[in-house]
Amino acid sequence: MFKIHCIMVVKNEADVVRHSLTEAARWADYIYVYDGTSTDGTWEIIQSLKHPRIIPWRQTAQTFREGLRAEPFEAFRHNASPGDWWVRFDADEFYPRNPREVFERIPLGHDFVWGTYVEYFLTHKDVAELDFSTPFERLRPQLRHYKVFYSEPRAFRYRRRLFWNPARPWPSHPGIVARERVVFQHYPYRSPRQIQMRLDVRRDQRARGFEGWDHARQADWREKIVSESDCRFDDHSGNFHIDESALPRHQDPIPRRIAKFVLHRSGVWA
Repeated sequence: MFKIHCIMVVKNEADVVRHSLTEAARWADYIYVYDGTSTDGTWEIIQSLKHPRIIPWRQTAQTFREGLRAEPFEAFRHNASPGDWWVRFDADEFYPRNPREVFERIPLGHDFVWGTYVEYFLTHKDVAELDFSTPFERLRPQLRHYKVFYSEPRAFRYRRRLFWNPARPWPSHPGIVARERVVFQHYPYRSPRQIQMRLDVRRDQRARGFEGWDHARQADWREKIVSESDCRFDDHSGNFHIDESALPRHQDPIPRRIAKFVLHRSGVWA
């Protein structure tokens, strides 16, 4: 049976990190945590958990880049066997179903899996009515307005010869992309105070040279509040409205997939 290795790069997520790590430890075999010098107690919470599957690895003040995940990968790849799965996992994510079930269905030869974001937003009504001093594990069921519009790579199947250049967001030639995507709930907007901190952290990282996070250009948390009418409503059935045709295309054209298959099987690509 394969193992699941998660890599979490985190900064200032104290309100949610205990809950997300505890939930993920139900299905992940290892969660390697890299903290970007949090100032809100995030790192101290992570260190206090004392869970055998949660590994507080390192805290540094490096400017964020997607390739930071290569560092814990190299530090802990000795724990992995061929066929294990490595997952990008962020502190504000929850999987409504065990992702192991998805990985079990991925056919051999398809080693790269994309994820679909079910992204939750605060509405004007939420801001007026919710008690944001409530611990997030109790607040979370009350956040019920979501959109599904984004998808990106989330996991790859391990091979011993994989090489991960720390300047890149993923290992070189991770494999052919699987048709099935893993679905997860994403809670980037959890309270006015947290949204403001999120925007401030991301603008700081952009000022220091990170070129991503265009969605964090706003300066004020109020700019992230949305109307209920613009969202889908989570009825807590576990079923989400997902229009695959509206998501970014994730599979290469057939000729390119065939070429990748040949290059991997021939050993030209490690």
